[in-house]
Amino acid sequence: MKNRILTFIASGLLFLAVGFVSETRAADDDKSFEFGGSIRGRYEYINWLNDAAGEKKDDLGRLRYRLRLDGKAKINPHSRAYFRLVSGTDSRSGNVTLGGPVDFGTDALSIRYAALTISPWAEGKLPSGKGQWSFDFGRVKNPYKWKGHGKDMMMWDGDLALAGAGTQFSHKLGDSGKFFITTGYYAIDENSKSESPDPYLAPVQGGILFGGGKTTAGVRGSYYYMAELDANFISRGVNGKNTDGSDGSTVSGGNIEDGLTGDSEGGKLAVVEAQAFVSTGLGSVPLTLSGGYSDNTSAKASVMYDGVGKNSVAYNFGIEAGTKKKALLGGLGWYHIEANAFPSQFIDSDLLDGYTNREGLFFFLAKTVMKNTDLGLQFFRSDAIASGDGFSDSTRNSKRNRLQIDMLYKF
Repeated sequence: MKNRILTFIASGLLFLAVGFVSETRAADDDKSFEFGGSIRGRYEYINWLNDAAGEKKDDLGRLRYRLRLDGKAKINPHSRAYFRLVSGTDSRSGNVTLGGPVDFGTDALSIRYAALTISPWAEGKLPSGKGQWSFDFGRVKNPYKWKGHGKDMMMWDGDLALAGAGTQFSHKLGDSGKFFITTGYYAIDENSKSESPDPYLAPVQGGILFGGGKTTAGVRGSYYYMAELDANFISRGVNGKNTDGSDGSTVSGGNIEDGLTGDSEGGKLAVVEAQAFVSTGLGSVPLTLSGGYSDNTSAKASVMYDGVGKNSVAYNFGIEAGTKKKALLGGLGWYHIEANAFPSQFIDSDLLDGYTNREGLFFFLAKTVMKNTDLGLQFFRSDAIASGDGFSDSTRNSKRNRLQIDMLYKF
């Protein structure tokens, strides 16, 4: 499987080289560079309704900030580069809590994206003018999430960047439709100092977007295949730590040790997912309905813990209405993510604290209060889906309310 994927990528890159030869070399003055970013201030309040023993835990209030520095460069008609630097070192969050490090210690700045986008034809457009095709390489933005079609938070954290290479292809269908397909190969871990093969992700996603006037709709299907997974990967999904007790790249937990792949030593993982949305207008008010379902087909009932089944399913549905620039944008959603539905280190870190085996309600409001300045409010209510032996990591502090109030400034 791995060799076939690498062959696919090499063939694609060779095709790009052929495409470059057929085009006129860009002039030096064709180069351009854009720089921007944002800084966000946040007040967060967490009200825990119980701890692992079912007792009340003290509430938490804290002030946080997040800094993003974005760069985008057009190198020539075939090549573009982009990067993002963020505050903090967590793989799923750029939030930094005021007061840490102690005694006014300095905060870290990390590379989130650093990637090159190349295309066989100028500006990524097909010769017919009816579609686009491009390849990405490096630390790339996650291309497997909706943008602007409801809150797509069930499978992937919005800040998580993939490491590897991928390709994105789209083509128009008549006057009002578009077909797209995205695939790639991404390295989860690099085991150069051991005899173990490298864990990797090889997803494929396809879908259709269509509509006209005030109404648009779309549906997609995804297949997430992960292989050569090792015991460290499984352990990080269980409690966020490697088998030797060292920390992973983020706080996570909830997977069952011998349930995610059926083997505590690793193995393969195959998740199928579908998402759909429809956006329309109620008078002058935009309205979006969205929902999705997924199943980890590799999950197995636990042998280590009696009575613990596959716990392989996740689903979500939501509604949002309005616009933050003209009036007010608001929405709510419900998310249900069972213990082995997806590796816990990849799901959204705010929605359910970055844990599986949880479900809950999400409510948000957003308003542009002045140019490049947004005020936002998010409220999360969650609890564990299952409890008992095997679920101790995900049930701890699971029943809670979480409120976030943000001021976001873009520059």
